[in-house]
Amino acid sequence: MPFILHLLQVSEEDLYAQGIQAKELARIYNDYTSRQQELEDVGLLVANALKTHAAVHTVRYRVKEPLHLLKKIIRKRKEYPDRHLTADNYLMYINDLVGVRLLHLYKSTCHEIGNFIMQNWELKRSPFAYVTDKNAEEARQFNAQKYKVIANDRGYRAQHYILHVKPSRQPYYVEVQVKTLFEEGWSEIDHCIRYPDRQSNELLNRLLFILNRLTSDADAVATQIQAFATMLQEQKGSVAELQARIDKLPVDAQEKQHLYACLARHLKQ
Repeated sequence: MPFILHLLQVSEEDLYAQGIQAKELARIYNDYTSRQQELEDVGLLVANALKTHAAVHTVRYRVKEPLHLLKKIIRKRKEYPDRHLTADNYLMYINDLVGVRLLHLYKSTCHEIGNFIMQNWELKRSPFAYVTDKNAEEARQFNAQKYKVIANDRGYRAQHYILHVKPSRQPYYVEVQVKTLFEEGWSEIDHCIRYPDRQSNELLNRLLFILNRLTSDADAVATQIQAFATMLQEQKGSVAELQARIDKLPVDAQEKQHLYACLARHLKQ
């Protein structure tokens, strides 16, 4: 126990003041470390299953470090003062002992990936959809599919699912985050910049906001590229429909005129 308290940089008295028993943290630590290999197997099992979907680009997973688990329990105590976690019940409350990150190329495929997840796993709760604007069409689509839609003021965009996985007699919860490659790129940069000291800086916040807007535009363009490629390959869709897709692109008028000209030349061939 003294070793764990040293690593956590807290005293037994500090924990007691928060209503946490140091001995119970030690029990949780010992129980959790004994499950590390089983949790690795669970992560690999879920990741391999998700990779079978055609729209999935990359899947990564990680198992939470034991000390990170204890830090989360201490941190969440303030948020849920009536919740007493013990070695006997912490597995039922901590949703991200195994975290899986699924990346895909085109924003439009997030719904079919979500349907795949919900068809193949039991969920602990309704999935969450983090959006930038609750009034946008994207948010309305998630609402229609019974997602809990959350507007994130930092610009974070993703879908989160808590899977109920039971590889043996012991059930576990696995958190799956679904993002596009562009959303993941912004999220990683945002995390690296904000996380170390968690201090707000107006200049950095503004630059991260600009980057977020650019990645959102990039997702919109990527989705239209996919649609154009399919339509042109199969030679389906009217000229008006193709032009309407160009109109939706987040580019200036001059670039749109250039795209109209490219489309016209293609149709003459």
